[in-house]
Amino acid sequence: MSLEGYLEDLGICDILQILSLSKKSGILTLSGSAGDGSITFLDGQVIRAASSQFPGNLGSLLCRQKITTREQIIAALTYQKRAKDRSPIGAILVEQHGIAKADIEAVVVRQIEAIVHSFFSWSRGTFVFKLEKPQHVGSATLNPLDFMLEKGVAPQSFVAKQQVMEELGPAENAQSVNEAKRQKKKLGEQDLGLLRGMLAELEDPAMCGGIILLILRYASELFRRAIIFDVRGRQLVGIGQFGLEGLSASADEIVRNMRMKAEPESLFGQVLQQQAALRGVLGSLADERFICEILGGQAAEVFIGPLVSDGKVVALLYGDNYPQPGTIKSANAFEVFLAQAGVEMERLLQGGTGF
Repeated sequence: MSLEGYLEDLGICDILQILSLSKKSGILTLSGSAGDGSITFLDGQVIRAASSQFPGNLGSLLCRQKITTREQIIAALTYQKRAKDRSPIGAILVEQHGIAKADIEAVVVRQIEAIVHSFFSWSRGTFVFKLEKPQHVGSATLNPLDFMLEKGVAPQSFVAKQQVMEELGPAENAQSVNEAKRQKKKLGEQDLGLLRGMLAELEDPAMCGGIILLILRYASELFRRAIIFDVRGRQLVGIGQFGLEGLSASADEIVRNMRMKAEPESLFGQVLQQQAALRGVLGSLADERFICEILGGQAAEVFIGPLVSDGKVVALLYGDNYPQPGTIKSANAFEVFLAQAGVEMERLLQGGTGF
């Protein structure tokens, strides 16, 4: 699993752009009060979409638009069931019944676009993206009448069309309070530009020995100071830092000698348990007091994010903007990068390469 969270924190627009940038294959599953849905990606391109709000199938839509007849759909399904190679239903309609391939693809693209655009209005719910190889378009385990493309559609096209629709929409269709809040949390162009560059470096084979350094470099764009910890059960061991100034000895040496136990109720313990980033204020628990004492001051707000690999938290990053007042700006893009870094680390370790 490389990405999960709440639509209140990260909208579908940002999710699509992030998955497009990462060029990964897998399935994004959405769930909320509006219903359930999914988008399938192949190398960052959208090839399939499904939604409980769109119960129709390809066969019924082709018949409704008078591109095929009901008899042709039944005949194509019968042929597909008997065939050994499980050809896609669209290919059978083209080869056996002379239906124009462009007409079928146009119907599929329009329906996928309609389904994906419906997700833009989902302001509350959960999302999970799982890395996996999509099933072949003719797979026996797929509904043969699902809307699916052999070659995908770029997610940016959905985002661009949605932005045009919003700009041209009537003024009276103002966003609700919840939707307005969600829009404020969208990733800005600067965030996406930085994320794009860091993801490109992360996938560079030459970076196999520098994932931790790359995380610290990205963090330096968001925080005044940070520490990254190796996680050994509940024990946290310092392995790197930036921005620590005014300490009595070498900051690097102090961090490398840091050892502390994450208390279950502390921010550190909660991040380990939930495997998700948190922002908050350090309290009076032992590990939180330890950090404040070592760093020589209480930050107005701190960020603690996990690096998850093979289902386990292998590292934690602590960041703050001490002594500046105020809260930490949105770190959504950085959280996405941490998730992708964990996936990349898992891949490297499976290949026998350390980080």
